[in-house]
Amino acid sequence: MTGGADDGTVPDHRHPEDLVAAIVALADQTTANAFSSARATAQADALGRGADLLEQVCRLAVGAGVATGEVSWLVGEFESADPTRRQLDAAGAAIAGMQSSLLSVAFAVRSIDDPGGRGELVAAAEALSRSAFQLEDLRLRLQPEPALGRS
Repeated sequence: MTGGADDGTVPDHRHPEDLVAAIVALADQTTANAFSSARATAQADALGRGADLLEQVCRLAVGAGVATGEVSWLVGEFESADPTRRQLDAAGAAIAGMQSSLLSVAFAVRSIDDPGGRGELVAAAEALSRSAFQLEDLRLRLQPEPALGRS
């Protein structure tokens, strides 16, 4: 029996459907966390609660880095599992959504004054951007090869 993203077990690397389900679930959860963190960050900023703001952004940056590493591993397994074009597209779309959410939060964080003046917000925004750029590399790996010789 194979595991999947919904039951908390490790996906079976021989079954691309399990791997795509895990990639989609992880990307969806990370995207939801990014938007939740963005709301909490905006609220903390509006209320002048710099420590809460910094904690939210740093927590997201760490979580996004971990999730990006997990997605990277899953993509490596997925590529060797002979996925269908539809599965590749589903994984690529999920990764693109995750990437977009991380870039959006990173951009928003850069517009906030650092409450401690120590550059911690900038560092967290840079970590979010690095995760997003790593996701871009993964997303590109899942795209089909261009046909050569066609005009």
